[in-house]
Amino acid sequence: MMARGDRNMGWPGFFRVFTVLCAIMLLLSQQCQQLVAAGSGVWQVLSVYEGLTSWTVPALFMLWGMFALEEGKPQVSASLLGLALPAFFLLVFWGAVYAVVSHLLGGGVLSWAGVWAALVSAAKGNTYFHLWVLYPLIGLYLVHPVIHRFTSSASRGELRYFLALCFLFASLLPLWTAFHPGSVLAGQLERLRVHLVLGWVGCYVGGWYLRRFEISRLAEYILYILGVLGLVLTLMGPRLVGGSRELWYLYTSPNVALTASAFCTLFRYVLGISEERSRRRAMNDIGAYAFGIYLVHQLWVLMFRRLGISLLAFSPALSVPLFALIFFLLSLPFAWLIYLIPGAGSKLT
Repeated sequence: MMARGDRNMGWPGFFRVFTVLCAIMLLLSQQCQQLVAAGSGVWQVLSVYEGLTSWTVPALFMLWGMFALEEGKPQVSASLLGLALPAFFLLVFWGAVYAVVSHLLGGGVLSWAGVWAALVSAAKGNTYFHLWVLYPLIGLYLVHPVIHRFTSSASRGELRYFLALCFLFASLLPLWTAFHPGSVLAGQLERLRVHLVLGWVGCYVGGWYLRRFEISRLAEYILYILGVLGLVLTLMGPRLVGGSRELWYLYTSPNVALTASAFCTLFRYVLGISEERSRRRAMNDIGAYAFGIYLVHQLWVLMFRRLGISLLAFSPALSVPLFALIFFLLSLPFAWLIYLIPGAGSKLT
């Protein structure tokens, strides 16, 4: 009989696919908000969609961590050649693709000099907006050997202590100091500067932890409760507690991080695909190039814009999920074809 945590072996792929779909909704809601007046009824609906999907950003780092730390590459050379450099080339390649496509859709002419200029520009950091997640990912991959050594040798208690520090210094204390900027605790946080546990390393290790270890029923239910509360605070934090909307929508805020953890737990223990092996394999296959769908989908946004198709062609409550699904499905075959390129496909998606 399979253990409780192993009954759905296809859950990481399913979680990756769902996260990418919701991440597309997040980007579309943010893009559409720039097209309407701030505070209007349409803007409010779009803002709700942004709040409902903001958890996808920490979830992406959880997914990258759960796969990278589980699959190995603890040596410095293997980490640099197998993780950091491919991520950098991925950033440069897609940065150049978007620069070239934008140039062509604007009426420009394709030339080798233009392609080279786009590659150089991307290497210097001039990339399309949705590629920003690759920058901190490259940073994580650079320190991956150290993180991997720690996770492979640390006890479960030490891992929990590390994750607690990450949550405290990267999420809770910044929120506290936003409400109490002149407090003693805020001053101590500024002096401590615990850089190791700041940023995305908590999500990176936390995703691996939730995949690697089985948690108790009590811990599972607590995470669900905290995830729901986090989602409520994301949407209603300014009204219930105070502070700005931007404060509660931060990707590293505790409410958003807890929601991402709750979704990860939900997919592992509840949302099974099927006991049928072929269906699990199919979902894992799509999950393998799901991030490629994320990378490709903005090309369709550019093309739709060039064709004069507005992302707000329907009511905002319908437009965001509908266009997200359309762009996801349109991007899927292209991501799959790129994934099939021998040697380079898996590095480009």
